[in-house]
Amino acid sequence: MTQELIRLSKRMVELGLCSRREADELIELGRVTVDGQVVDQLGSRVTAEQKIAITAVKMTAYKQPDRITLLLNKPVGFAAWPEAAGKPWLDLLNSEHRDAQDKTGFALLKKHLPHFQVPCGLDTEASGLLVLTQDSRLARTLATENEQEFLLWFTGELSAEALKQMNSRTKFDGQPLKPYKVTRQSDQQLRVVLRAGAPEFLPALCELVGIHLQACKRIRIGRIALASLPESQWRFLQGNERF
Repeated sequence: MTQELIRLSKRMVELGLCSRREADELIELGRVTVDGQVVDQLGSRVTAEQKIAITAVKMTAYKQPDRITLLLNKPVGFAAWPEAAGKPWLDLLNSEHRDAQDKTGFALLKKHLPHFQVPCGLDTEASGLLVLTQDSRLARTLATENEQEFLLWFTGELSAEALKQMNSRTKFDGQPLKPYKVTRQSDQQLRVVLRAGAPEFLPALCELVGIHLQACKRIRIGRIALASLPESQWRFLQGNERF
Protein backbone atom coordinates (compact mmCIF):
# COMPACT_ATOMS: atom_id res chain seq x y z
CA MET A 1 0.00 0.00 0.00
CA THR A 2 1.38 3.41 -1.01
CA GLN A 3 2.03 5.72 1.93
CA GLU A 4 0.47 9.17 1.83
CA LEU A 5 2.95 11.98 1.23
CA ILE A 6 2.65 15.13 3.33
CA ARG A 7 4.27 18.52 2.76
CA LEU A 8 7.37 18.68 4.92
CA SER A 9 6.45 22.10 6.36
CA LYS A 10 2.97 20.87 7.30
CA ARG A 11 4.41 17.78 8.96
CA MET A 12 6.84 19.91 10.99
CA VAL A 13 3.88 21.92 12.31
CA GLU A 14 1.95 18.72 13.09
CA LEU A 15 4.93 17.49 15.12
CA GLY A 16 5.07 20.76 17.05
CA LEU A 17 8.57 21.57 15.84
CA CYS A 18 7.76 25.12 14.74
CA SER A 19 5.17 27.36 13.09
CA ARG A 20 4.40 27.08 9.36
CA ARG A 21 6.28 30.29 8.60
CA GLU A 22 9.30 29.14 10.61
CA ALA A 23 9.18 25.77 8.85
CA ASP A 24 9.63 27.35 5.40
CA GLU A 25 12.53 29.48 6.64
CA LEU A 26 14.25 26.54 8.34
CA ILE A 27 13.93 24.43 5.19
CA GLU A 28 15.43 27.20 3.01
CA LEU A 29 18.29 27.60 5.51
CA GLY A 30 19.19 23.93 5.15
CA ARG A 31 18.49 23.26 8.83
CA VAL A 32 15.93 20.47 8.34
CA THR A 33 16.86 16.80 7.99
CA VAL A 34 14.63 13.91 6.96
CA ASP A 35 15.97 10.53 8.00
CA GLY A 36 19.33 12.22 8.54
CA GLN A 37 19.50 13.90 5.10
CA VAL A 38 19.27 17.67 4.64
CA VAL A 39 16.15 18.76 2.72
CA ASP A 40 16.22 22.41 1.60
CA GLN A 41 13.59 22.52 -1.13
CA LEU A 42 10.23 24.10 -0.32
CA GLY A 43 7.36 21.83 -1.27
CA SER A 44 9.23 18.63 -0.41
CA ARG A 45 7.00 15.81 0.81
CA VAL A 46 7.52 13.13 3.44
CA THR A 47 5.67 10.19 4.96
CA ALA A 48 4.34 10.15 8.51
CA GLU A 49 6.94 7.53 9.47
CA GLN A 50 10.01 9.49 8.41
CA LYS A 51 12.16 11.11 11.12
CA ILE A 52 12.33 14.91 10.90
CA ALA A 53 14.82 16.99 12.86
CA ILE A 54 16.05 20.59 13.02
CA THR A 55 19.79 21.14 13.28
CA ALA A 56 21.07 23.55 15.92
CA VAL A 57 23.60 25.23 13.61
CA LYS A 58 23.10 26.68 10.12
CA MET A 59 24.66 24.40 7.53
CA THR A 60 26.48 27.12 5.62
CA ALA A 61 30.08 27.42 4.57
CA TYR A 62 30.23 31.12 5.44
CA LYS A 63 28.23 33.74 7.27
CA GLN A 64 25.53 35.75 5.51
CA PRO A 65 26.89 39.28 5.00
CA ASP A 66 25.12 42.28 6.52
CA ARG A 67 24.71 43.82 3.05
CA ILE A 68 23.63 41.18 0.61
CA THR A 69 23.91 41.04 -3.18
CA LEU A 70 21.62 39.04 -5.44
CA LEU A 71 21.86 37.95 -9.07
CA LEU A 72 18.59 37.89 -11.02
CA ASN A 73 17.91 36.59 -14.54
CA LYS A 74 15.43 39.31 -15.47
CA PRO A 75 12.83 38.34 -18.06
CA VAL A 76 11.39 40.66 -20.69
CA GLY A 77 8.57 42.81 -19.30
CA PHE A 78 10.12 43.49 -15.90
CA ALA A 79 11.49 46.94 -15.11
CA ALA A 80 14.93 47.49 -13.61
CA TRP A 81 14.01 50.91 -12.22
CA PRO A 82 10.91 52.02 -10.26
CA GLU A 83 10.11 54.79 -12.74
CA ALA A 84 10.27 52.51 -15.81
CA ALA A 85 7.24 50.85 -17.37
CA GLY A 86 6.77 47.14 -16.70
CA LYS A 87 6.38 44.78 -13.78
CA PRO A 88 8.70 45.46 -10.79
CA TRP A 89 11.59 43.02 -10.31
CA LEU A 90 10.62 42.99 -6.64
CA ASP A 91 7.76 40.65 -7.59
CA LEU A 92 10.34 37.93 -8.34
CA LEU A 93 12.14 38.06 -4.99
CA ASN A 94 10.37 35.21 -3.26
CA SER A 95 11.08 31.57 -2.46
CA GLU A 96 9.19 30.40 -5.56
CA HIS A 97 11.70 32.13 -7.85
CA ARG A 98 14.83 31.29 -5.88
CA ASP A 99 17.26 29.18 -7.92
CA ALA A 100 17.08 25.56 -6.84
CA GLN A 101 20.89 25.37 -7.11
CA ASP A 102 21.42 28.14 -4.52
CA LYS A 103 22.98 26.26 -1.61
CA THR A 104 24.14 29.24 0.45
CA GLY A 105 21.49 28.65 3.10
CA PHE A 106 21.04 32.41 3.43
CA ALA A 107 17.62 33.76 4.39
CA LEU A 108 16.07 36.62 2.40
CA LEU A 109 14.42 38.85 4.99
CA LYS A 110 11.49 40.96 3.83
CA LYS A 111 12.87 44.01 5.61
CA HIS A 112 15.85 43.90 3.20
CA LEU A 113 13.83 44.12 0.01
CA PRO A 114 13.27 47.89 -0.31
CA HIS A 115 16.95 48.67 0.18
CA PHE A 116 18.50 47.13 -2.95
CA GLN A 117 20.30 49.26 -5.53
CA VAL A 118 20.41 48.30 -9.22
CA PRO A 119 23.75 49.66 -10.48
CA CYS A 120 23.59 48.14 -14.00
CA GLY A 121 20.08 48.56 -15.30
CA LEU A 122 18.35 46.97 -18.27
CA ASP A 123 15.54 48.16 -20.50
CA THR A 124 12.18 46.58 -19.79
CA GLU A 125 12.32 44.80 -23.16
CA ALA A 126 15.81 43.40 -22.48
CA SER A 127 16.52 40.28 -20.44
CA GLY A 128 19.42 38.72 -18.58
CA LEU A 129 21.72 39.35 -15.64
CA LEU A 130 20.67 42.00 -13.13
CA VAL A 131 22.61 42.78 -9.95
CA LEU A 132 20.65 43.80 -6.85
CA THR A 133 22.86 44.97 -4.00
CA GLN A 134 22.78 46.65 -0.60
CA ASP A 135 26.50 47.39 -0.84
CA SER A 136 26.82 51.05 -1.90
CA ARG A 137 30.52 50.69 -2.63
CA LEU A 138 29.89 47.76 -4.97
CA ALA A 139 27.04 49.66 -6.63
CA ARG A 140 29.33 52.64 -7.37
CA THR A 141 32.05 50.37 -8.74
CA LEU A 142 29.69 48.48 -11.03
CA ALA A 143 28.14 51.71 -12.30
CA THR A 144 31.50 53.11 -13.44
CA GLU A 145 34.09 50.36 -13.92
CA ASN A 146 32.40 47.14 -15.00
CA GLU A 147 32.47 45.27 -18.32
CA GLN A 148 29.15 43.96 -19.65
CA GLU A 149 28.54 41.32 -22.31
CA PHE A 150 25.34 41.07 -24.39
CA LEU A 151 23.86 38.85 -27.06
CA LEU A 152 21.66 40.55 -29.64
CA TRP A 153 19.25 38.85 -32.05
CA PHE A 154 18.24 40.88 -35.10
CA THR A 155 16.46 40.77 -38.43
CA GLY A 156 17.73 42.33 -41.64
CA GLU A 157 20.97 42.25 -43.61
CA LEU A 158 24.23 43.22 -41.96
CA SER A 159 27.23 43.70 -44.21
CA ALA A 160 30.85 43.76 -43.12
CA GLU A 161 30.87 47.50 -43.76
CA ALA A 162 27.77 47.96 -41.60
CA LEU A 163 29.38 45.96 -38.78
CA LYS A 164 32.42 48.24 -39.02
CA GLN A 165 30.10 51.23 -38.82
CA MET A 166 28.49 49.83 -35.66
CA ASN A 167 31.92 49.77 -34.02
CA SER A 168 32.70 53.38 -34.91
CA ARG A 169 30.30 55.34 -32.69
CA THR A 170 31.91 57.51 -30.04
CA LYS A 171 28.86 59.28 -28.58
CA PHE A 172 25.29 58.51 -27.52
CA ASP A 173 22.77 61.23 -26.62
CA GLY A 174 25.61 63.72 -26.78
CA GLN A 175 27.68 61.83 -24.21
CA PRO A 176 31.00 60.09 -24.98
CA LEU A 177 30.93 56.30 -25.07
CA LYS A 178 33.60 54.19 -23.43
CA PRO A 179 35.25 51.59 -25.71
CA TYR A 180 32.97 48.77 -26.86
CA LYS A 181 33.17 45.92 -29.37
CA VAL A 182 30.51 44.40 -31.63
CA THR A 183 31.24 41.02 -33.24
CA ARG A 184 29.08 38.73 -35.35
CA GLN A 185 28.12 35.40 -33.77
CA SER A 186 25.90 34.13 -36.61
CA ASP A 187 23.75 35.45 -39.44
CA GLN A 188 21.20 36.89 -37.00
CA GLN A 189 23.15 37.24 -33.76
CA LEU A 190 25.71 39.72 -32.45
CA ARG A 191 27.90 39.82 -29.35
CA VAL A 192 28.54 43.20 -27.74
CA VAL A 193 31.03 43.94 -24.95
CA LEU A 194 30.65 47.32 -23.21
CA ARG A 195 32.94 48.85 -20.65
CA ALA A 196 30.66 50.60 -18.16
CA GLY A 197 28.54 51.56 -21.12
CA ALA A 198 24.83 52.31 -21.33
CA PRO A 199 23.02 49.25 -22.74
CA GLU A 200 20.08 51.44 -23.78
CA PHE A 201 22.13 52.62 -26.75
CA LEU A 202 22.07 49.12 -28.31
CA PRO A 203 18.71 49.56 -30.13
CA ALA A 204 19.98 52.85 -31.56
CA LEU A 205 23.17 51.09 -32.66
CA CYS A 206 21.12 48.57 -34.64
CA GLU A 207 18.90 51.27 -36.09
CA LEU A 208 22.02 53.09 -37.29
CA VAL A 209 22.76 50.32 -39.81
CA GLY A 210 19.16 49.46 -40.72
CA ILE A 211 18.69 46.21 -38.78
CA HIS A 212 15.90 45.53 -36.29
CA LEU A 213 16.78 44.44 -32.77
CA GLN A 214 14.51 41.54 -31.85
CA ALA A 215 15.99 40.53 -28.49
CA CYS A 216 18.74 41.67 -26.13
CA LYS A 217 20.17 39.54 -23.32
CA ARG A 218 22.96 40.41 -20.90
CA ILE A 219 25.02 37.32 -20.10
CA ARG A 220 27.88 38.74 -18.03
CA ILE A 221 28.84 41.62 -15.72
CA GLY A 222 32.53 41.75 -14.89
CA ARG A 223 33.63 38.21 -14.01
CA ILE A 224 30.11 37.10 -13.06
CA ALA A 225 28.28 35.25 -15.84
CA LEU A 226 24.59 34.44 -16.09
CA ALA A 227 25.59 30.80 -16.67
CA SER A 228 22.83 28.34 -15.80
CA LEU A 229 20.67 30.69 -13.70
CA PRO A 230 17.15 30.10 -15.12
CA GLU A 231 15.02 32.96 -16.39
CA SER A 232 12.97 34.68 -13.64
CA GLN A 233 15.16 33.03 -10.97
CA TRP A 234 17.53 34.67 -8.48
CA ARG A 235 20.37 33.56 -6.23
CA PHE A 236 22.77 35.03 -3.68
CA LEU A 237 26.21 36.20 -4.76
CA GLN A 238 28.51 33.67 -3.10
CA GLY A 239 31.32 34.60 -0.77
CA ASN A 240 34.02 33.44 -3.23
CA GLU A 241 32.60 35.35 -6.22
CA ARG A 242 34.07 38.69 -7.29
CA PHE A 243 33.06 41.06 -10.06
